Amino acid sequence: MNTHMIRVIALMGMLLGACGAWAEGVGRVARIQGTAEAQDGTVSRPLGADAEIRAGDRLRTGAGSRLELHFSDGMQLTLSDGAEMVVDEFVWAPAAAQGKAALSLVSGSFLLQSGAVGKLPDHPLTVKTQVASVGVRGTRFWGGPLGDPMNVLLLEGRIVVSNAAGSVDLDSPGAGTAITAPGTAPQPPSRWPDERVARAFATVSFGP
Repeated sequence: MNTHMIRVIALMGMLLGACGAWAEGVGRVARIQGTAEAQDGTVSRPLGADAEIRAGDRLRTGAGSRLELHFSDGMQLTLSDGAEMVVDEFVWAPAAAQGKAALSLVSGSFLLQSGAVGKLPDHPLTVKTQVASVGVRGTRFWGGPLGDPMNVLLLEGRIVVSNAAGSVDLDSPGAGTAITAPGTAPQPPSRWPDERVARAFATVSFGP
């Protein structure tokens, strides 16, 4: 057996080991305000402090609620009230420095701080929405509707917002874009005024 094949087999083993280790949990609830639940297939379970999050979970928050999650690679995700997001895929093998993650936003708003997976060279972390996808490049950003079907604000790093009609690069903190209607390309980057930034943060901020 040649050296290349041995490396491939070793890498597959580490990835499979990581999947097994986190099969029942890829992250945990760090903070919750109000109510939230996770649906795995046809079974729903309420979420509380330190509750387990699994790959495949469909996460939902109630009215007036907030939910902050910490994933095994250090990624942090906060959901607004009335949010629904699916953890489509999450794999992190730290020993091999390999991983992949995909999230899908159905409704509501979110704030995401990428972890180790989002900082890997091949950028294997994406967030899909109803009207566009966000390719993460080791970053912190907000996404949700602010008068448009989807608005995205970059806070740190770089992201690429794209759909079938076009794409934009956000690489300047404080710059944002909007998808003004389904099927339209993301708008050119623009700097958001303080009032608009405050409105975005209010959707994911915890109360006193």
